[in-house]
Amino acid sequence: MMVAKRTASTILLSWFVIYPLLATPQSSWQVMSERAQALLSPIEVEIDNRLIQTYQGYAGVWANVASATALSRICKTAICDVPLFKQINDLSHDQKYLRKTGLYFVPFLAKYIERLRESGIERQHVQLKQGQYLWPVTGIRITSRVGNRWGRIHGGIDVAAARGSIVVGATEGTVLMVGDQGAYGQSVFVENNDGTVAWYAHLTEPYVKVGDKIQRGQIVGVSGNTGRSTGPHLHFEIRTQQGIILDPEHFFFMPFAEHLKSAQDYESESATKGKKTELPSHKL
Repeated sequence: MMVAKRTASTILLSWFVIYPLLATPQSSWQVMSERAQALLSPIEVEIDNRLIQTYQGYAGVWANVASATALSRICKTAICDVPLFKQINDLSHDQKYLRKTGLYFVPFLAKYIERLRESGIERQHVQLKQGQYLWPVTGIRITSRVGNRWGRIHGGIDVAAARGSIVVGATEGTVLMVGDQGAYGQSVFVENNDGTVAWYAHLTEPYVKVGDKIQRGQIVGVSGNTGRSTGPHLHFEIRTQQGIILDPEHFFFMPFAEHLKSAQDYESESATKGKKTELPSHKL
């Protein structure tokens, strides 16, 4: 009887091991179909602005702060708490003053974010599909596209934008490089989750560091005129892992003209709301 039990158990175990090997594998068409469906799934994203930004999953704002500034002055009671400020900005546990001048992220308390929302200040919500990209900057107009320019290939799209305009992540990814890239000036290179690599170039200042995970709509820096550039603009480029140039305009969720009108309408509406209420201040 014991032998029979062992035999049955052995047969059952063997079946569980062998069955997956006998199962029909997915065809290339099925795999591609599933991936296409995932890219077409609808999502809603929020776009950072001058008053509400994101970093490491927290809502707040980036600020240029002078050295020797007390942390208690930066993290006012109604805005943020000091321990979280230290954590995000890699400060020591016992630090009470900043040791150097620079960019610091000030994370907002939930109650402060609610005050902003009640005052009509929040991020723009945009509906798009998973596989589509946001325009990384509002800008003024497109000044150059992918193609031949001055006898050589221009590998990206140029959007004229006032110096200091907010530049956001077009899609999710991991920051590969940050800093001076010669003719591209101050740049942020991101390996996107879809396998492409995005270049955000000619920035005045990057707001992320190597290794950061960025979200679609999260601020990555502000536009400028660094490197070889004839005027303030954002150069946005998409390449494959092998360096093949792709046209960003094939990825965006809407044409630039529609994007610009949508952003302007949102800013106008926000300004109107702001005039009707007393806006809270988080200036240092």
